[in-house]
Amino acid sequence: MVDEWTGQTNVDAAADEAVAWLLRLPSAGAEEWRAFTDWLEADPAHGDAYDALARADAELDDALTPPDWSDTMPLAAANDDRAAPRRRWALAAFGGLAAAGIGVVMLPLETDRAMRIVETPSGVRRAVVLADGSRIELNGGTKLAIDDGAARLVTLERGEATFHVTHDAAHPFVVQSGTMRLEDVGTVFNVARVGPHLGVQVAEGAVMFQPEQERIMLTAGAALSHLDGEAPRLSGVAVGDVGGWRNGRLVFQRTPVRLVAAALERSTGVVVQVAPGLLETPFTGSIGVTGGADRLIPRAAALIGARAEQVDGRWRLVGGHAGP
Repeated sequence: MVDEWTGQTNVDAAADEAVAWLLRLPSAGAEEWRAFTDWLEADPAHGDAYDALARADAELDDALTPPDWSDTMPLAAANDDRAAPRRRWALAAFGGLAAAGIGVVMLPLETDRAMRIVETPSGVRRAVVLADGSRIELNGGTKLAIDDGAARLVTLERGEATFHVTHDAAHPFVVQSGTMRLEDVGTVFNVARVGPHLGVQVAEGAVMFQPEQERIMLTAGAALSHLDGEAPRLSGVAVGDVGGWRNGRLVFQRTPVRLVAAALERSTGVVVQVAPGLLETPFTGSIGVTGGADRLIPRAAALIGARAEQVDGRWRLVGGHAGP
């Protein structure tokens, strides 16, 4: 890394600034994220310096840290689309880009606009900063499509994400998931998509569910559960529990065990199958996703009132007694 920058004063300066950003970003607020995006756009050398630092950081982290999904990983970032600086997006990666990679590809839509795809494997988290300063934190097993032609339109294809939306009353922020649509003007909320199920929780501000149809307003502390083809169900949630996966704690309220298992897989990378008799069993409680799978999965099963079996390296939740 030193050899690449030797004798280049401007690149040396970019390297020093990149180190400063790497240290600042884990605790950065919205203003700092916007400043980071501006810094990336100011000079291509900035992005090169940060990418090189992120790769080196990830390689060092991999060399020194056992492959345990429960470890807290540092924040790293990269940039994209240098030929069009006003369309740049800062991509922040927990654990470095090289370790698991952010998939960024361009796909055509029927509207002829391009979509930016951001995808995380199970057990690996990422953060994305949009051009307007809005920030999206992606849990593992998540796939987002970001409309480059409309900076405040995002599609959640699967997985879970917490949105920190910059206020712009004239341009509502829209999250599309399946056939469902959420509209927001400046707030913090969490959205999860598992197959036909959509879950929404609001920590700050307000979100409109289906603004052109049901027009259900969700304010801070509100939660919505929707299964395709059925009417949405409303409930409450402690504001501090919204997006709790970011702090290593999953909180559930009468949540079917199949969705609990999906949440465990997103956050840990461990595949957890569920016996048919348990799939729709409701669970209320919280599960801390710390420690190895050999401790976590049996503990989670006990909380649910089930047993955890491991066969051929895979975990399965079964009834509390013999049988499914």
